[in-house]
Amino acid sequence: MEGNALLTEILDPSCVRLDLSASNKDGVIEALVDVLATAGVVTDRDRMIEDLVQRERLMSTGIGGEIAVPHAQSAGATRLALALGRIKDPVDFESLDGKPVRLVFMVVGPEERLGFIKVLARISRLLYSGDLQRSLLGARTPVEAVACIRQEESRLTGKSAQQPYPR
Repeated sequence: MEGNALLTEILDPSCVRLDLSASNKDGVIEALVDVLATAGVVTDRDRMIEDLVQRERLMSTGIGGEIAVPHAQSAGATRLALALGRIKDPVDFESLDGKPVRLVFMVVGPEERLGFIKVLARISRLLYSGDLQRSLLGARTPVEAVACIRQEESRLTGKSAQQPYPR
């Protein structure tokens, strides 16, 4: 995500799970890492999980408002990517506001990859108004979820992605 690239350029609908079943934070992390591994983004599952869990130990990535943004730069990832999970039954993420989490944006990338911080900042900016969260909670399909993000990005930046995901 160099410059002003969009989240929808690093989020494929195949990396969206709208019916995530997990009973705890570690289960959510493992499930989304598996999604990214299936997509070919994560090549070392155990290393990626270890790096994400280690990051969680520093401080919870539960940012409040029922949202978590677990993230890590790791040798277990091949490129910068995003996975999105909507959890069936909210999970305790030790969030800043104490509320359980329903939406999870997982950001992974190789250790030397530029743009990692920009992805985290863009997620925060898109979630600020609360409109995107409401849209994602109502999305019926992964393609619809990505379209919700694309619409919010377009609204905020005036830029729209031509291709939803680089192949």
